[in-house]
Amino acid sequence: MRTLEKVIKDAVATDKYKSGVKEVLQSAKGSKLIIVSKSINPEDKKKVEEQAKSTNATIYEYPGTSVQLGKLCNKPFRVTAIAIKSGTAEEISAIVSEKKEK
Repeated sequence: MRTLEKVIKDAVATDKYKSGVKEVLQSAKGSKLIIVSKSINPEDKKKVEEQAKSTNATIYEYPGTSVQLGKLCNKPFRVTAIAIKSGTAEEISAIVSEKKEK
């Protein structure tokens, strides 16, 4: 979980991310990692997953709510999905492997 938080905070600090389902769908092409919260609308989740598959972006289901994901992004509102353009391959594989361990 720490790796995930670090990647999100680095992306926010360098402005290498997009938040919100519409923004994520538009910017999925250049994204390395797409994170969706567990409180995302099932229809939106399906759209984001399809877009991620077509662009070979890794998708990660954040175990927290959209409010918690918003706080991680330093936003005072809910964030159901974010697309991250920064982050190394090692960090992304570490995030995915953390998820598989749980």
